[in-house]
Amino acid sequence: MLPTLDERLIDQIRLKNRQALEHLYARYENLLYRYALHLNNRPATAEAALTDLFCRVWQQRLKFEPHTETVRVTLIRSLEHIIYQMNEETSASSTSKIPSA
Repeated sequence: MLPTLDERLIDQIRLKNRQALEHLYARYENLLYRYALHLNNRPATAEAALTDLFCRVWQQRLKFEPHTETVRVTLIRSLEHIIYQMNEETSASSTSKIPSA
């Protein structure tokens, strides 16, 4: 079976091809941004999560193995994890600002 476009892009990203990363970003930017907004409802957080996601894809390109599921599903699950972490950090910093009685 021939690899999908996404799989070919991931292979190129592993070879340090930044244009492949930009192409993958362009393919999923709108979908992932809208989903991040759905999860968080804060545009700044959605943008930060998307940036973080694609930075992680680049930094961990040799470990990025979406073979068990599609690249799209892997990106969505990774974005969910990033948003969850951001929400936890925001919640923890908000809680620490509450004065004690």
